Amino acid sequence: MKFIRTNRFRAALLLIAAALLCTGPARAETAVGATVEGRLLLGFKVDDAAAQAWMPEGWRAITLPNGPLAGANVMLVLMDRQLILDPEGKPQAPSSGRAAALFSYGLAEGQPGPRLFITRVFEPAPMTDAYGNSVPARITRATQSSVDADGATTRRETWVVTPEAGGEITVDLSFAPGTPSLVKGAEALPYSAARPDFHRIYRYDQMVELVMNAALGKPVAGAAEVSVDLPDMAGMFDGGQQLAAVLSIPVYLREVFLP
Repeated sequence: MKFIRTNRFRAALLLIAAALLCTGPARAETAVGATVEGRLLLGFKVDDAAAQAWMPEGWRAITLPNGPLAGANVMLVLMDRQLILDPEGKPQAPSSGRAAALFSYGLAEGQPGPRLFITRVFEPAPMTDAYGNSVPARITRATQSSVDADGATTRRETWVVTPEAGGEITVDLSFAPGTPSLVKGAEALPYSAARPDFHRIYRYDQMVELVMNAALGKPVAGAAEVSVDLPDMAGMFDGGQQLAAVLSIPVYLREVFLP
């Protein structure tokens, strides 16, 4: 098996991330920083009542009806932040690190459309706790990419999230990648489920591939083994949850602002 080194690619991403900060935010916004990341996004269909239990008062958790995450009502994003920059474009300390987060979408009467709520963040020390619901955790990631003599590519992602309070999330994904999509100029407004009035603004570009989606009839071109054992979320991940979708995001460039 031949492993592919990506040092040159990561160096290029450093330059891109610095360039992202050259354009100033709107006057009413405060820049927080920027990141260059690789991500893996998993969508789950869990018991509706269990998902609802983690939503703020007045908001109803929904199952996404369409799109790449169709059929999911709880999402897990695994983040490998290869470069973390401050508002001036300088590397923070630490300048890299991993994190994971769970989020759901909700609707509320009188509100225009769905809202994304971060329900839990897993962070190694030192935690930033941006959403007021972080817990300390160890997070490891192993990646492999191989190409055979005929040019067929196989990728493998292995993640382990171990919260200090107990439990573990493990993801072992291997797949034959297809053609990714390039998304430019996207924006997200994630809110905190713990502090529902607080949100941040994410503006990002990403390269993304839909690895699987059960609702769309797209299976994994390989294998996916996922285990979620979180004692305080046992109602949500009780063994009856179903993996609804997987997205591979090898390139994710993000600017972060406060409104």
